[in-house]
Amino acid sequence: MAEPDLQTSFFFARNVAQRLRDIAHERSKQRGIKAICSELAAELATVQQRLEELGDQRSSAIGERRVLKLLDNLERLCQPTVSVPSSSQNDTFDQKRYPSLNRVLAKKEVRRKVIDGFAISPLAHRMKLIKLLKAFGKPQRNSLRGPDLSELLGQEGTQQQRDDYQGYIHALYDILASRCWCQRQDGRKDITANLRLNGCCSPGEVPDSMNFRLFFLDHPHSHDSGVYCQWQDAQICVLRKGVKFNTEKVVTSGPRFGEVLTIDTFCELITNRMHSQLKLVALNEGLVVNGPCPLSQGFLLDASSISLAELLDMAKLSRKMKLLLSYFLAKAVWQFYDSEWMRSGWTKETVHFMFERRSYTPKGIFVNEPFLSAHFDYHHVVQDDAFRTHLFPKILALGIMFLEIELGVNIEKHRITGCLGPNGQPCVNADHIAAIELFNSATLWEEMETFTKFKDVIKACLTPAPFMPYLNDANGLRDAFDKYIVTPLQELYRNAWGDPDTSSIRAIEITTPRQAMNEENHLSLSSLHSPRAVPIYQSPIDGPTTEWPNSGTSTLGLSSDVWFQELDKLNFVLRCKPSEEDTLHTPTRIAILDTGVIEDYVESVKAYKDFISKNDDDWQDNTGHGTNAVRLILKVYNAAEIYVGRVFENSKATRNTAALMVQAIRHAKDIWKVDIIVMPSGFESINREMTRAIDETNNARILVFAAASNYGNLREIAFPGRLYMYNKLICMFSTDTNVRCLPNFNPSASSAAMYSFAVLGENIVLPYVKEPLSGTSFATMIGAALAGRILDFSRQSDNRGRIRSAEVLNTVEGMSAVFAKMAPGGKDNGYDCMAPWKILHHSVDEDPGKRRKDERAHVCETISRALEDIYRT
Repeated sequence: MAEPDLQTSFFFARNVAQRLRDIAHERSKQRGIKAICSELAAELATVQQRLEELGDQRSSAIGERRVLKLLDNLERLCQPTVSVPSSSQNDTFDQKRYPSLNRVLAKKEVRRKVIDGFAISPLAHRMKLIKLLKAFGKPQRNSLRGPDLSELLGQEGTQQQRDDYQGYIHALYDILASRCWCQRQDGRKDITANLRLNGCCSPGEVPDSMNFRLFFLDHPHSHDSGVYCQWQDAQICVLRKGVKFNTEKVVTSGPRFGEVLTIDTFCELITNRMHSQLKLVALNEGLVVNGPCPLSQGFLLDASSISLAELLDMAKLSRKMKLLLSYFLAKAVWQFYDSEWMRSGWTKETVHFMFERRSYTPKGIFVNEPFLSAHFDYHHVVQDDAFRTHLFPKILALGIMFLEIELGVNIEKHRITGCLGPNGQPCVNADHIAAIELFNSATLWEEMETFTKFKDVIKACLTPAPFMPYLNDANGLRDAFDKYIVTPLQELYRNAWGDPDTSSIRAIEITTPRQAMNEENHLSLSSLHSPRAVPIYQSPIDGPTTEWPNSGTSTLGLSSDVWFQELDKLNFVLRCKPSEEDTLHTPTRIAILDTGVIEDYVESVKAYKDFISKNDDDWQDNTGHGTNAVRLILKVYNAAEIYVGRVFENSKATRNTAALMVQAIRHAKDIWKVDIIVMPSGFESINREMTRAIDETNNARILVFAAASNYGNLREIAFPGRLYMYNKLICMFSTDTNVRCLPNFNPSASSAAMYSFAVLGENIVLPYVKEPLSGTSFATMIGAALAGRILDFSRQSDNRGRIRSAEVLNTVEGMSAVFAKMAPGGKDNGYDCMAPWKILHHSVDEDPGKRRKDERAHVCETISRALEDIYRT
């Protein structure tokens, strides 16, 4: 083939790869096909880079054949069911041989269909094509092929030079091991220290020094001691060996500034509870207090940290969270591998997370901020490794954590009975055997959208062979670990979401049993007596044809945080732990028909449809109201499967809005097959077609929630909310944080209705929302989310069969009967004001597990009786 032909084929192939890569990256945000589209985008990016390199080899016969073979494979990508003849029989490039690729270059819609078709094609076809693209992306070598693990590395040169602070890390451990314990009361006690791992250290003010950030648990150094403990924030400056610290520069006007701390004074100092950060310097003589202390900000000092084991048990991580967390854990193992910090190995019990306050997130866990929870135990016993099947236990432990993170399993529950010793304790290889069994279980991986490269990384951790050449070479082992584990995870995340070290991630909002108990003892609705005025979010005034979610008059009341803290107690009892899920359990599907949602929530939304523009790929929300609906529903019921229909372009309805709402209702029923439809808006006039659509949802046993209105008695209850008088839907009114329903903007309740439910809808504070939210529309969202939580609870494995007449829960009568149990105080100004946590009975069992079990049984019985009472005369 002449050089001009190759040049033409080269540019043609590069153009096709770039266009397909862009669409694959775009579609990687779509739930259900994220993993395969991200992987395809990554391989196409590598192909594009390789084509750039081949630009210098245009006269090479090998280069010619590789480009033609690539074009054949890309044509197969576009026509998975059509046999594409190989170009190897003809070395001349002819663009007409690739009709599908020509269409791909011409139209974006064709490219989107190609990628979507590939994502749902048979697994064997997808893996074969990925393998072929991977082969093209790899440079050709004349030498023998290296180990399979090298396939994880991608292009040469992707491995980065990482900051290595081994000397400082060793010095920090040595000084803390001599000071970080307590002699008060009953003898020596270890002091818990949480060492921050993300950016584990930063350059100090003194040349050749590094600052580490740690949090020490104050006296008596245990959250389980029965005494309220707090964290002490500390910055410790460690000097390079041989560098002297000039103590004359230490500010001496404050107490103990420049003083070398004894063991007793260290314990006393970290128990000051002044919410300031200690600034210390680590010297050979000990720790020295260095200068004034700034305020401690960001991390919550009065909240206990939680282990990775607890996090995996209480929260369901998104794919992005799983990969980002795995990267930071791998990077930390590389950084601390050959240090005393890892002498006992790391497990899901020693990796911890601290609650943070970021921007508008008052209290959340962020997976990109892991900590090492350390105890400087002088009684450390070294375990006999003579019979280990994996000679690198720290790498094995990391691989097991990867498995548990990705599959949502608990390794302890998968240990084989024969792996237990005579004393009932697991043998040294029990977890390794269980991990191999889990890894080789095809059924566990079937429903997972796991990145292929991530699975390869897990395999590399579980298999000691790749690291055996470095058994007696600590530095070589760390280099190999960086090359085979850390770098592939970094590149995988970068291809999907950008740089992992600077990537943003949403918060995980959870409540631990210990926190729920503390909040019950120290913070309750009845124990706070300092109400304050909170400004109200003002929405635009509506036009004459629509009743839009709006604000009322400000009321004095408690912060909504207190209300949600009470709700957390109920959620802790009702939620399904990941370890309790089975194949029959499905989360509740909730459709929000509103103003849309911004693209930031693509991971939280199952499907999006724009009934206005008809462009379902352009996620938008011009008012923020629909986005706040998603935020609020996830705050109440974080496992909800959310579907969003955009029917309002702004805060005013148009002539077509009612018709679009009818389309959206039927789409939610027929296509999305949801359990609940939320309509946080309303109209002044009746729409008969909408009434028929709502009747259809009733027949399909789909619950509909609608807002009342925000104009008091200036207008009647909005349509379709007023249909609640005929039991066609549940109309929600609004209460304040004191669970009182005031007629500020609520219309009067209808005397014709059996129930007029009201729930929190005033002064709601949400993360990322600058002003508090008020309106019956927000009460509607909370009501729908509560119903979703109840439906989810009824489907959980231990509750199926225990709730009598559970099939009635999907009806207005059934859910209303349960809501009535949440409003036990009777009518308040004609409204049934809901305090959802009232269905709990507060078990007194000291065991948290048994207490939760008792509470769940009580809720099952309460729901059963409510449903049975519906038809009793």
